[in-house]
Amino acid sequence: MTLLHPWWLLPAVLLFLAYLVIRSDNNSGWRRVIRPPVLKYLQRGQTVSSLRQHALLLAAIACTALSGPSLQVNDSKTYQHTQGWIVLADVSRSMTLTDTVPSRLSAMRGAAITLAERAMANSTTLIVYSGDAFVIAPPSFDSTHFKDNVNLLDYGTVPMDGSNLTRAFSLAWSVIDGSSMVNARLFVLTDTGGFNTRSDAAVARLASLGHRTDFILFGSDNTGNAAPFDVDAANSMAASGGGLMLQADSIGNVNFSRLGLNSIDTDNKLLTQTGITTLRWSNQSHWILLLAIPLMLFAFRRELE
Repeated sequence: MTLLHPWWLLPAVLLFLAYLVIRSDNNSGWRRVIRPPVLKYLQRGQTVSSLRQHALLLAAIACTALSGPSLQVNDSKTYQHTQGWIVLADVSRSMTLTDTVPSRLSAMRGAAITLAERAMANSTTLIVYSGDAFVIAPPSFDSTHFKDNVNLLDYGTVPMDGSNLTRAFSLAWSVIDGSSMVNARLFVLTDTGGFNTRSDAAVARLASLGHRTDFILFGSDNTGNAAPFDVDAANSMAASGGGLMLQADSIGNVNFSRLGLNSIDTDNKLLTQTGITTLRWSNQSHWILLLAIPLMLFAFRRELE
């Protein structure tokens, strides 16, 4: 139990003390020597009415309710909207190779669409990168819009050659920070271009902040030095990001079941993140207000007498 607005207890205490003072004045020593019906008759017009006394007590109860007594709720589904998926799609020249049928790029588009279809209540973001990186689809729950943008991806979407994965991770962090995501999951769809010490440091930094990165590779190592395909580097990067590395087969199929995409994160760390305090408590004020109902009925009855 916690109080969301504890400062309301101050007026509640003051009102309750005022109620006790007035009640004490009305219950003076005369009650010891005079029968209550006679004393009530003699004090007509000289004491504070019972309705006013009870009004103070009702006000004290109302202020106590406004203090927001709440119970913690550990329902992971409550926090799903604080999670998000970010797809980093490689659209560099090497992605046009056809060692994956019909091409690495085509298989990558299919995988990105599959991710959007399995996102459930997670928002999805699309970032494309080559020599630079851009946000094509900002965080949204509209999978149709996401898939429409994926279908338009092609070599030349980013008018700069290269594979600047570090820049893509930097942009992903900006999306996470700007959207106040508590728990982001990144999917890098690539042929291992842009893997270096800087991108490895970037993915490790994201992992240290609680964000997971998985890698889905397209292509093979049969293309020679013109388009290096480094599975070992991908495994290392996935380990740094707290995720897994998957490799599509020659026709672009990916075993997504290994990623556990439909599972819900029940890690208690979600309950302690700044900015979602109001989501983790169930307000119980209504139960306190229910106590006021019989008191109000009693007060009006006494006043009518």
